[in-house]
Amino acid sequence: MNKYIVQLISSLLILMFLISGFSKIFTLGKSESKRLSKKLNIDNQDISRIIVFLGGLWEIVSCIILLYGIWNLNETMIIIGSISLVIFTIAATFMFYIFPFKHLPVLSNLTTLCGLLLLPFICIYKK
Repeated sequence: MNKYIVQLISSLLILMFLISGFSKIFTLGKSESKRLSKKLNIDNQDISRIIVFLGGLWEIVSCIILLYGIWNLNETMIIIGSISLVIFTIAATFMFYIFPFKHLPVLSNLTTLCGLLLLPFICIYKK
């Protein structure tokens, strides 16, 4: 497979994180703060908004690191970006879908985790 096709498909894998992160940042955390407050029993909406906003920053920074690594064939950046998004996804899954257990969102996030964990191997193999 062509190196550029691998890079394009790898970039599309993280599109969801980019859109989600920008949504959280542009709304200053309002986009998910009510849902987070309800799930974590947080009475203060401002705290929820800050947590959601920081989560959005985490997503964007991780994506930038990962995209840099993908397009510059930088193995270290690919690994750091992928692991960072894996940690983010695991944390979000536990916060929103484990208690009570929701099998479809967990399976969806598991698929995303597997793609993120495979990403360094695919990109490095094409190097």
